[in-house]
Amino acid sequence: MTGELLERMRTRFNINVERQGAALAERLGIRSRYICRDFELRHESPRPRDTNAQLAARALTAALNEAGLAAGDLDYLIAHTATPGCLLPPNVAQVADLIGYQGPFVELRQACTGFANALVMAFGLLHSCACGAVAIVGSETGSVFFDPRRVAEDSGQLVNLLQMGDAASACVLAPTSVGASRISNVYHGNLGTKRTPGFSLRTGGSDLTHAPDAPQEFEHDYRGIGEHGAELFLEAIKAAASTGIDPRRTDFFIPHQVNGRMAAHLAAPLGVKDGRIFVNADRVGNTGSAAIWLALAELREHLHSGQSVCVLGAEATKYMFGGFQYVHA
Repeated sequence: MTGELLERMRTRFNINVERQGAALAERLGIRSRYICRDFELRHESPRPRDTNAQLAARALTAALNEAGLAAGDLDYLIAHTATPGCLLPPNVAQVADLIGYQGPFVELRQACTGFANALVMAFGLLHSCACGAVAIVGSETGSVFFDPRRVAEDSGQLVNLLQMGDAASACVLAPTSVGASRISNVYHGNLGTKRTPGFSLRTGGSDLTHAPDAPQEFEHDYRGIGEHGAELFLEAIKAAASTGIDPRRTDFFIPHQVNGRMAAHLAAPLGVKDGRIFVNADRVGNTGSAAIWLALAELREHLHSGQSVCVLGAEATKYMFGGFQYVHA
């Protein structure tokens, strides 16, 4: 819970963020989320069994079980994450080891719209060759890039603490069959050309491999996000409509889970009641690569046959958007 985490910060690291943090948590509308670390130290790795690859493996196993498949039934595995356990070999290689998968795989280094690029690849495989089941998994363990003491130096890091959640979620796709739930109308685009990234994690790449004075943390361009963020969702709405998705005939919408108040923010632009906009960020936080799959998995439990969902994904790194339509069987 948010209050418990703020209290831990105050007592263990002697940082008084309770009042400021409580106000920010209220504004973001995030009450709780899962964290892969214990915050016993300023800098620490995920708990045993809660690494990025382990979370992804658990999510994939659950998706395969629901589909009635084993790892050996997959023809391809696609993963996307901004916070891999290591840079090389790719995180997905360890995921494959954990679930006992011996086939081909690929990993996309992308966050909130990684799902859209993954779907473009999966659709290419499913429609252009004799390909069977394809699994996609999105996972994040971003909490390890937060140093509690940095809040005193950069209050923006408090947003990272309160907003970001750790998670993994997966789906399994197969060639179209009669009577099955289906994903269609995939779209993807970007508005980031010549724009400064709104969200970045620079340390660790080959441009900044070792910089003792540079903290390993997410950097936010709040001004840029405030200026261009809403535009992403408007472009996503237009792009979705251009693929044939009709908002008037859509039962539910899943936006990127930026915060717990997205339904109120998007109801007017979509022209729908906020009850038709599904948000779980208030309970799980912004889980990056896992966000869309996690929200869809939860919403599916409440859908009736024939009901449709329009996904409106957005990512501030280089202002990308993407989505798809889901129809429940």
